[in-house]
Amino acid sequence: MGRRFCWMNATVWTFAIVLQGSVCSILAQDAPPPATRQPADPLDKFVYPLAGSVKTPDVTIDVSETPDVRPWAERAQKLAHAWWPMVAPLLATDRYSPPAEIKLVFKETIQPPAYAAGSTITIKAPWIRAHPDDFGMVIHEMTHIIQHYPREGKKPGWLVEGIADYIRWWRYEPETKRTPIDPDKASYRDSYRTTAWFLAWITGKYDRSLVRRLDESLRDGKYADDLFKESTGKTVDELWAEFTATLPKRM
Repeated sequence: MGRRFCWMNATVWTFAIVLQGSVCSILAQDAPPPATRQPADPLDKFVYPLAGSVKTPDVTIDVSETPDVRPWAERAQKLAHAWWPMVAPLLATDRYSPPAEIKLVFKETIQPPAYAAGSTITIKAPWIRAHPDDFGMVIHEMTHIIQHYPREGKKPGWLVEGIADYIRWWRYEPETKRTPIDPDKASYRDSYRTTAWFLAWITGKYDRSLVRRLDESLRDGKYADDLFKESTGKTVDELWAEFTATLPKRM
């Protein structure tokens, strides 16, 4: 009888321990792990991270004011439709909702060659008549539609334009000859090709995830220059000095 009692007690005690362990295990699974337990993978800097696929909007054209540019407009329409699903994953579009439609509108009298507003890209017809090869402009403006940053938060224009030109010149047409940079006069805040070249250099040497991380910070309204140092260990000014040291001096 004593043995039976001891065995039963042992059984109950063992069951209690197992049950307690199971409960602890369940609680441990439900509780979010501390942030310190999941550091960034050190291999991330060697791989360009891609967001998931993003639905491609319908692309329409409006050449009612400039009917003679219809052939160019139709080529641009196909280009935008084909390149949207390739450009969007290059940026931080995991939580991005694309517009239902993109409009390409052609005008005779606008100041810049093109600009994006909302989900519409307005293109200057005289520009494309003089530069029929400038389809990269469509990629640049389409990138602005994908960026679609909120009004609040810090959004330096040089970086916004630099990212759009990075997508154009280093992803869409990387083989195109680029305008040389004068290291004595240029600044990373010059935006467009200069900033794009700078971003491409940092991406290649230090961190291939940099552009996507910058884009994400702009989307969240939390951009700060410190992001460059977090990514590379150097401030943006230190990186610029290192970058310009690689450039040939212009006479």
